[in-house]
Amino acid sequence: MVRRRRGERLVAVRVRPLVPPSGRPLPGHRLRGAVPRRPGRVPGGDPSGRVPRSHRFRALLDLFSLLDGAVLRFARDRAPAFRAGGILHSHRRRRPPADRIALHRDPDAAVGKPSLLVALGGRGGGPDRLDGASRRPPLHGPVQPVAPGERVTQRIRKREQDPLIAARIRIVLWAALALFGLLLIRLYWLQVVQYDRFRTLSENNRLRIRTIQSPRGQILDRNGRPIAETQASFDLICSPVDVTDLEGEVRLLEEVVEFDADEILGKIRAAKKANPYSTITVARDLRFEQVSVVEFNREALSGFTVQVEAKRSYPFGTVFAHVLGYVGEVSQEELDRSEDDQLSMGDIIGKYGLERREDNVLRGINGGRYVEVDAAGRDKRLVNEVPPQTGGIVHTTLDADLQNAAAEAMGKGAGAAIAMDPKTGDILAFVSAPAFDPNVFSRGIRKAEWEALSADIRKPMQNKGLQGTYAPGSTVKPFVALTALLEGIQDPKATVRCPGYLQIGNRRFRCWREKGHGSVDMYKAIVQSCDVYFYTMGMRVGPDRLARLEKDAGLGTITGIDLPGERKGLVPDSEWKKKATKDRWYDSEKAILGIGQGYVHVTPLEMLAGYASIASGGEVMRPRLVRKVVGRDRSFKEFPPQRLRKLSWKPEDVEFIRRALSGVVNDYGTGGAAKLPGIEVGGKTGTAQVAAVKGKMIKSENLPYLLRDHAWFVAFAPVSDPEIAVVAMMEHGGHGGSAAAPVVKAVMQEYFRKKQVVMDKEGK
Repeated sequence: MVRRRRGERLVAVRVRPLVPPSGRPLPGHRLRGAVPRRPGRVPGGDPSGRVPRSHRFRALLDLFSLLDGAVLRFARDRAPAFRAGGILHSHRRRRPPADRIALHRDPDAAVGKPSLLVALGGRGGGPDRLDGASRRPPLHGPVQPVAPGERVTQRIRKREQDPLIAARIRIVLWAALALFGLLLIRLYWLQVVQYDRFRTLSENNRLRIRTIQSPRGQILDRNGRPIAETQASFDLICSPVDVTDLEGEVRLLEEVVEFDADEILGKIRAAKKANPYSTITVARDLRFEQVSVVEFNREALSGFTVQVEAKRSYPFGTVFAHVLGYVGEVSQEELDRSEDDQLSMGDIIGKYGLERREDNVLRGINGGRYVEVDAAGRDKRLVNEVPPQTGGIVHTTLDADLQNAAAEAMGKGAGAAIAMDPKTGDILAFVSAPAFDPNVFSRGIRKAEWEALSADIRKPMQNKGLQGTYAPGSTVKPFVALTALLEGIQDPKATVRCPGYLQIGNRRFRCWREKGHGSVDMYKAIVQSCDVYFYTMGMRVGPDRLARLEKDAGLGTITGIDLPGERKGLVPDSEWKKKATKDRWYDSEKAILGIGQGYVHVTPLEMLAGYASIASGGEVMRPRLVRKVVGRDRSFKEFPPQRLRKLSWKPEDVEFIRRALSGVVNDYGTGGAAKLPGIEVGGKTGTAQVAAVKGKMIKSENLPYLLRDHAWFVAFAPVSDPEIAVVAMMEHGGHGGSAAAPVVKAVMQEYFRKKQVVMDKEGK
């Protein structure tokens, strides 16, 4: 019977004995529902007594029971178990247990009886827990009597043990042993197998190798004067591994030092990936004030230091630019192509001219400093140093005085001037103008400077004496005359009338002298440079015979000079004409070949080689710049003069041509500007037309610069026993007698002046 009054719920409970007689089983659900709650277990033991009614949650639980009628389970996870004194313990939730549990009971113990009317939630729960099914998971294990003298708690714990716990413990132990074994193997790998690698890495954290660039060997002129040498330079270098703020530090350096920031950033980033311990040259040849600023701000520039390096120096500046060339830092493409194992990124190599050709001789072997650094990458202590090995020495055939004389005579004009000994092939002077300053490339050319050189219409980076090809103009007339003599086509005394032009079909070909020369023989035609006479000779001789003689003399061929980049000119013949135009030769084309116009074009060096063969009587010598080299080990190698061929020219015909060339300078010819007192000079002027001008003749100086004629003059002296041959070609210079002849005269004058000084010293 349930009675409700003032929100309180009362229950009539039938009295049943809580503990049955000894040996009689008791349903587990009745036992768990009737046992009072207990406080939380004390770790390591059982609670010491019952849960008091003054428990701090008791009032709250009674309140919930009165208001909602809810049955609050206040037992622990474990099922209750008896101890001495009648205290039960709760256990963790288990799987559904057996239906009944047998309890051992003292027959003399009193049987407790619950109160008849109790508020729900008091003393272990409501009375419905006594008769209803248990709401808590029952205990595990089968139902069996408890052995006499064995405590309930110990028995329940024994039954609750997991039979797989031992296997699990063994698995965990083996796993722990395996992990420990792997750890030992890893330690062995790091400490023993990888010892050298990690030792190197640890050393690199505090030690750096500072590369010492080897000084390049000297290049000397024929008198032993250095024309390329090595000097000390303050260079700004970077060690990528020590850089902390790359972009910020580069921005700071840009305010003090001039360099291409984008290029340097790219190099440093690439080095960080490839070899962070390498060194990158940021700028070369720093001024003293720049060095001071960088050193003062070293705390903010970690990884950047100033180092004294060997710098290539050219004491004559632009004078020897195209023959010596310049040096620069090796590129990745050059490294890939090179077979030299000692070449590495940052090394200086020859890029152009003699510096490039003799790079293996001039380049030394780098040294290094093994230094200890601090956290900012600054050198603190020198550990070891290997000195660099200086490169070899190159002895040239050049004469610095003649080179200066030629460069000064060229002035601001564009062109080339080359002097050669016709007997040996030695190059005494080699000037190309305008020129560049190779010292700019040594310190690292800037983008603006390179763009200025590239944009110059006069092409200062081109070696015009070696790579420029031009129509030779009247300078080919001696070869046309010699061909006519050797082939028996023209008697030197036979005359040709020059009215100032030659009519071929419906075209009129003019002579440079508008009123003509009258009747001229071969000698006068050469001295006065009569165009009409050589129009006639060009048609009589023909392109094939003329081309054969000119090629034998060295025109339109590779001369073999010991400079890289030589370009071959063109001396056309019938075979070439058929391949190039698929047409035959016409009289008009043959005629202009006689005055060095049309398809023919040659380099100044080729023209000089041709005149040197006339001066030497038909001996063609290979032009030579290097006469001796001294290696790094002080071994030397000499390069004697080399004769390429001996031409079967008749001496009387060669002598006639020499005498005619002497008349050009000394017998009121077109080359009088090259006349030297006491020295017989023989030569020939040439004026090569660049563009055809129709109508009335216009002087070259009145035309736009790029339409003006090229000016030539080639000469040798003395005529009786030639010692020197000189060619001068002035781009868009106008007439050869007025623009080019003075350059040749200046070079020859310096040559014979020096010769006289030597003779005076020797008392001759």
